Amino acid sequence: MLALQNVVLSFGMNLLTSVTIADLACAERNDPIRVKLFCTSVFVVGLTTVVQSAVGIRLPMFQGVSGAFLGPLLSMRTAGVWSCDSSSGEDLASISTNQTLLMNVTMETKQEMVYYRITQLQGSLMVSGLVTEVFLGATGLLGYLVKLVGPITVCVAITSIGLSVYPISIFYCSTCPPVAVLGTLTMILCVMYLKDIFVPIPTMHCNRRNANILEPKKRTKLPFCQIFPIITTVIVSWALCWVLTLTGVFPDDPNDPGYRARTDARGDLISLSPWLFFPYPGQFGPIRFNTAVFIGFVSSYLSSNVESIGDYMAISRATGTFPPPRHAINRGILTEGIMGVVAGALGTGHATTSYSQNVVVIRLTQVASRSVMVLAGVMCMVFGIIGKLGAVMASVPDPVIGGVSIVTFGLLVSIGLSSLQTVNLSSTRNLSVLGTSLYVGLVTSEWLKLNKDSINTGYASLDQVLKLILGTQMFVAGLTSIILDNTVRGTKEERGMDDRSSVKTESGSQIDKHQSVYDLPGIPQLQRRIPLLRHIPFFQPYTPH
Repeated sequence: MLALQNVVLSFGMNLLTSVTIADLACAERNDPIRVKLFCTSVFVVGLTTVVQSAVGIRLPMFQGVSGAFLGPLLSMRTAGVWSCDSSSGEDLASISTNQTLLMNVTMETKQEMVYYRITQLQGSLMVSGLVTEVFLGATGLLGYLVKLVGPITVCVAITSIGLSVYPISIFYCSTCPPVAVLGTLTMILCVMYLKDIFVPIPTMHCNRRNANILEPKKRTKLPFCQIFPIITTVIVSWALCWVLTLTGVFPDDPNDPGYRARTDARGDLISLSPWLFFPYPGQFGPIRFNTAVFIGFVSSYLSSNVESIGDYMAISRATGTFPPPRHAINRGILTEGIMGVVAGALGTGHATTSYSQNVVVIRLTQVASRSVMVLAGVMCMVFGIIGKLGAVMASVPDPVIGGVSIVTFGLLVSIGLSSLQTVNLSSTRNLSVLGTSLYVGLVTSEWLKLNKDSINTGYASLDQVLKLILGTQMFVAGLTSIILDNTVRGTKEERGMDDRSSVKTESGSQIDKHQSVYDLPGIPQLQRRIPLLRHIPFFQPYTPH
């Protein structure tokens, strides 16, 4: 049950991201690629969670879908780089960097365009993961750059991610605002008002004398709404959509936006999907590359690094251990980078990162265990292989997704703001850095939306890159925050920078800084036999005794 709640909590973001990527790639409502994207996303999340908890940062860290990768994709749509105008006969060369080789290649069907764009996401994701997280983690460079990332920068990066994806909520809620409002209210009731309501759950246990006999056990009470807010919201909103579909409230015209609120709008997905689905590299075709997407994903990885470092610190506090040392941070980011390359090869269209909501779950349940996270990862992998389950989740009506997204993205913003708890908010210096960084990122992205043709260097590829960089709010805001926070004079206490050598738990007790919770087992023995391993930046420091 403890593992399941982390899995269920991640399903909302998995569904939102996979559906959004399918829509950005211009997939049809009943396109089986929606099921493949969702199942692959869930499978990669589970695989990454197992690897990260076992050999990565070695904290009870659930790896979820990174919302940072939605920003560049939305920027490409708003900047006009990617369009779903099928009537225009979109030329592949217009969205490819290798225009000389693809000059005469045109899209014959919309299906080919969808798969072409997905494969571009794959190649760009793999290369950007190698040159950012894999490079920074393997060389140990990130461990030295951690001192540049303070709580203000973490706040700006995570908050900007939550604020930049608001068009997703608007798009899905617009199909039927009343259903979306109901979903939002249900989510708010579960998360805020009904979190202390315990529901009795009947359980069974084996007879002490005869293990083959099951006997009723005293009922266990669980905070059902607190553990399953997303599932509860989806069930309630989906049921309402089903009733409104049967009564003929929603239109029958597929071209009407309200049609996407019908429960049978994607009915063919379930029948067309296999029972078992195994993600494999190249399932969408030959992997391709796009320079503009690559630049956008590089900014996403850098923003994700800031988010991960903040989550590492928050998890260490919640679990009652000292902040992760340099080698552990290097190994954690390296693991995220490697698994990002794997995600790109399998075709998710996004990478994974430390799940900020996981910090909330640990604080609420007071349970922090690697075993629980490994089990949660295995469960995700199993769910990703079951194709019918993915089809059911991918057929969720749009207003249901919109209602869930409002609270989910709002929670992401609040998690970013919570990073300021150690910052002196009465300081004019801190308020100026915080406000200016957020505002610069917001103004730049909104300006580009209103002035799509304002950037014209004479080189189409360079125009795409500049539009993507300036249109990615989290990158502009995060970069501004790093520059200002490290150049404007201020003390460590004023900036909220912790002493990395020791920390106090929430109860106030001092923690021994020599704990080896982050160390990989067996590495000291290998370091004694192979001296070269003593200089690997993502292994713990060598101790002769």
